[in-house]
Amino acid sequence: MIRLRQAICEQLPQLKNACHALEVPVKKQQLQNAGRPTVEWILPSAFAQQERELLDSLKKHRFEEAYVESVRIVPSAGRSAAKIEFQLQPQVFVEQLLQTKEHALHPSPFAAEHIVVEYSSPNIAKPFHVGHLRSTIIGNVLANLHQHLGYRTTRLNYLGDWGTQFGLLALGVQMLNVSDKEMQLSPIETLYKSYVAANQAAEQRPEIAQQARDLFAALEGGTDRAMAKQWQQYRKYTVEDLSKVYNRLGVYFDSYEWESQYSQQQIQDVLDKLRSAGLLQPEHDGREIVVVDGRRIPVIKSDGSTLYLARDIAALVERLSRFQFSRLLYVVDNGQADHFNALFKTTAALDDRLSLEQLQHVKFGRIHGMSTRQGKAIFLKDVLDEARDIMREKRNLSATTRENYSLDDEHVCDILGVSAVLINVLKQRRQRDHEFSWQQALQVNGDTGIKLQYTHCRLHSLLDNFRDVNLDDIKPDWKHFATEPADALDLLYALARFDQSVWQSKEQLEACVLVNYLFGLCNATSRALKRLPVKQESSQEKQLQRLLLFNAAKKTLRQGMELLGLRPLDQM
Repeated sequence: MIRLRQAICEQLPQLKNACHALEVPVKKQQLQNAGRPTVEWILPSAFAQQERELLDSLKKHRFEEAYVESVRIVPSAGRSAAKIEFQLQPQVFVEQLLQTKEHALHPSPFAAEHIVVEYSSPNIAKPFHVGHLRSTIIGNVLANLHQHLGYRTTRLNYLGDWGTQFGLLALGVQMLNVSDKEMQLSPIETLYKSYVAANQAAEQRPEIAQQARDLFAALEGGTDRAMAKQWQQYRKYTVEDLSKVYNRLGVYFDSYEWESQYSQQQIQDVLDKLRSAGLLQPEHDGREIVVVDGRRIPVIKSDGSTLYLARDIAALVERLSRFQFSRLLYVVDNGQADHFNALFKTTAALDDRLSLEQLQHVKFGRIHGMSTRQGKAIFLKDVLDEARDIMREKRNLSATTRENYSLDDEHVCDILGVSAVLINVLKQRRQRDHEFSWQQALQVNGDTGIKLQYTHCRLHSLLDNFRDVNLDDIKPDWKHFATEPADALDLLYALARFDQSVWQSKEQLEACVLVNYLFGLCNATSRALKRLPVKQESSQEKQLQRLLLFNAAKKTLRQGMELLGLRPLDQM
């Protein structure tokens, strides 16, 4: 379908960037068009001033008849924007959707744009908390969407390994007399216990907190080599532990980066430039601050050590030089809005290569109620293990589960559990707080990750029964589908909406747009499987055309699931 969209847009320079924005109308409108395939371009508000000129030029334009049967122009009326309806050649439409041979696509118009996405970004030496889940999976989807559309994409994980809390961590290791053997056996658990012990001690004894500040100041000043070496080891343990969770979530990064890369020694040049530009101002208590929207925001503490904002400004300036990005997306929770406002405005004022339009804080709300059934500490590994265990219980209790010795049961249950958790989070609007429910997440019949996996398995099973049929030799036939029950055309039009759903999901930076599209695709597929049997069909022509339709449904569902970070199963 993307080639058909490109063919339309190539004929009009004004529509060059509208390729993915061409929409397949809703069912009611398709019926008004006698069921003929249509795409429409709704004029964006940016074109409002040139509406008459643009519509007049379109009236005179002759589109390539191989693709477009007719064009209908609808001027704006009241709150309804103007739109252009392209009635497509139905045979070309169905061939584009159902053909199994891959054709070379035109180069992406976005290939020159470099999108950098920073997401996940937990702190070192702590187990992966569910609070980081939303950043991790939303960021992963946004990076996948941009990459799919042809943008040059870089994925960053910026880990917190700096600040006074890490002085506390080092103290805790000393206080508990942690041996090398203990550390090697269970590094993250041991480091976390050390941090908790030191934190509790600091609450009762203020001198402990001061010791932690002194330790961090020595680390930042580069005067404690033994501690710096220890630090490197803690970071190594953390990445190894995090990688296990990321692999389960279908998440990866191009680069792991560290807050400590921008410690005071490394960023002195940036701090000097901030002072020279008059942006960094001294306070009477020895701190240095920036003023943003009338607010005085600390950047350097009275003891001379840097705060988080200083390191983020230095990181942003360095990334601009290194990546020369078109846009940088920070996927971080709603609570950091003031921090990013200060970061963006201060750095844009410091560096004239940077504009505010290049920077975006992709905000999201909190997840409440995500704990194990025993209400245990909310570490993501525990939640994913729980989801896997519940899926195993459900499979063992299900009357339809057949014994299959070729299937790795543990692997399947883990993928199903992870799919359930991911989709339960991704189907929500990202800025809303979300109440997690085990019952809702693990339903087979509702709008869940299990539903996506189940539909994919049904399609795989059907196509596997006809694996000897070479679908490449079958030509899709519009006339056949026009005489089938309406469920056939409904599924065709659902498939045609994939490209626009991916585009809208990217434009809105909302994974839920794609998730809801896939739920709709599953529903359309389920109805078609019921009304368009293949095994029981006596007509071979009908069988083959239906196989093409269900093959395209499986391929599209698989692609959408992979964009969301799911691993599609063939059997469950």
